[in-house]
Amino acid sequence: MPQLLPDLSLLIPFILAGIALNLTPGVDMAYVLTKTTHQGKKAGLLAALGISLGSMVHATASALGISALLATSETAFLTLKIAGAIYLFYIAYKILTTPPQSLTENGEQLYSSKYKNGRIIMEGAMTNLLNPKIGLFMLAFLPQFIDAAPQDVVWQTLALGLLFNINGYIVFVVLITLTSLAAAKIKASKRIKTLLRWITATILGGMAIRIAFTNN
Repeated sequence: MPQLLPDLSLLIPFILAGIALNLTPGVDMAYVLTKTTHQGKKAGLLAALGISLGSMVHATASALGISALLATSETAFLTLKIAGAIYLFYIAYKILTTPPQSLTENGEQLYSSKYKNGRIIMEGAMTNLLNPKIGLFMLAFLPQFIDAAPQDVVWQTLALGLLFNINGYIVFVVLITLTSLAAAKIKASKRIKTLLRWITATILGGMAIRIAFTNN
């Protein structure tokens, strides 16, 4: 049986570091909170699930050594980061051009066929999959907490990646719940809603520019 988790002396710091990292504002948090604000708690939870799935793909790639390609191939890194920047610009554009959906009294979205669950999950996953920095982060972060025998390294890396994403999803659930409660209680005016959309789109656009001009 492979050793799936490191010793507690490494596991506890790993969990604490993971929680701190997941609380750091970034593309993921901005996207999830935007979905929650404009489409309700359920949309936020689905977006967070998609982000976790995308992050797990990066963790798996790190375990299999695929992410090392991004660290050594300028062409692969450049291609992926440009695709990621374009996608973030697309998300920012959609936020500005798509009016917020109507919400029920408890803050949940009245879903239309345009916003099916699968699409929200896919959009969340793509925000992570097209960000090469996530892959490089997994490649650099996870190995620091591995204490397995050589034959168990892949399994332990996968287990740590899964634990990191579970912790991240729990953090998102807390943030989404708080945001949803605030959105349900504050009946924002049309002007405030428009301002929030522009702020969010600007943040995502700025992050897209940052990704596009990040060196390998």
